Parts: sequence; structure tokens; C-alpha cells
Amino acid sequence: MDYLRTDEEQGEALKKWLRDNGFGLLIALAVGISSVLGYQKWEDHRAMKQFEAASLYQELVELSAIYYGDDETDTEYQRLLSIASAVRGGHDQTNYSMLSAGIVAAQAVERSDFDLAVSQLTYALNKAATEELKALISLRLARLELELDQLDAALMRVRNSLEPGFAATRAELEGDILVAKGLEGEARVNYLEARRILISQGRNTALVDLKLSGLPDEVSE
Repeated sequence: MDYLRTDEEQGEALKKWLRDNGFGLLIALAVGISSVLGYQKWEDHRAMKQFEAASLYQELVELSAIYYGDDETDTEYQRLLSIASAVRGGHDQTNYSMLSAGIVAAQAVERSDFDLAVSQLTYALNKAATEELKALISLRLARLELELDQLDAALMRVRNSLEPGFAATRAELEGDILVAKGLEGEARVNYLEARRILISQGRNTALVDLKLSGLPDEVSE
């Protein structure tokens, strides 16, 4: 029985086992160690990429505090676009790419570069992970389409945005689009709906009230 073997016999048995199985054991150990080291290297790489993306995004946030409505900020504006491009190119699968696109869109609007703003928001919309984010971005896109006089596209986008949390914003924006289309009567209905929702939420109605007051008086039949 094994437990009755002498130390010498047990030593010989171990040597024989190593001769028969040692190479496979070494391979298994090598694979195991490589896997651990490879995983660690991958984790380090991922952490470095996250840090890089966060650093670039932080610089974007700082640059977004600048007013880009005049030509004196050309250098800063080009820097903003360059950093956003780096985030999109190197970190496309992270939320930073979507957030960066939103920042660029906002600054592009200040420059009246609406086409760039639309392209950035369209990219952000495709990256948005939640229905709330998609609705928010869609409504901003509709606002830009209104600015670009793309009224039918804007109206369709608003009416397809059904997230309940943006009901007041949606109704007011639809009213703005209808005014631009010369449909003041329909716009009034939307503004009144926006006002009703705002009141129910305890929110300020001053802007909607102003828009209502700017509409022609209803004609009695």
C-alpha cells in the first residue's frame, strides 16, 4: 500500500510521475501564468484607456465654458473639435463619446454651425443607451431642424418622441414648429397643453404664456 512505501520508493515514484507528466504540467502552468498576466495587462490597458477618455472629456467640459459666438475664440474652438474627434476616434464604445458629441453640438449652435450640431446630435442619438436620453437628444435635434427651417422633419421627430418625462417640452416645441408653419390655431392647442402640464408639475409657465400672448386672438365662429 502507498502509505507503507519507504521514502526512497516514494521519491522514485514521484520522479517517474514527473517524467511521465512533467511536460504537460509545465505547459499547464505556463498557460495559467500567461492567462493571469494577460488578464492583468488587459485590465491595466483598459484602466489606462478609461483614464485617457476621462481626461479628454474633462478638458472638453472646461472648454465648453467659453462663449464661442465670436471669432476671437477660433483657437479654442478648433481645440474643442480636435479633442472631441480624439474621444470619438479612440473611445467610441464609451459614454464619453456620446457626451462629447453633445458638448460639441451645444458649442456649434453658438457658432450658428447648425449642420455640425445636427451631425453631432445624430451621432449621440445612435449611441444613447436609454429611452430618456434618446428622447432628450431627439427633441434637441427637432429644435435644430426648426432653426434650419426643416419643419416637416422637425414635426415628425417631435411627434415620434413619446417619452412621458418630456411631455411639456414636446408640446411646447410642437407649438413652435406649428407657428413656423403658419398654423397658429394648432399651435395654441399645444401651448395650452404644455401650460397644463407645467402647472401640474409646479413649474414656471412664463415662457409658454408669452408665446400664447403672441398668437392672434381666436376667431369665434
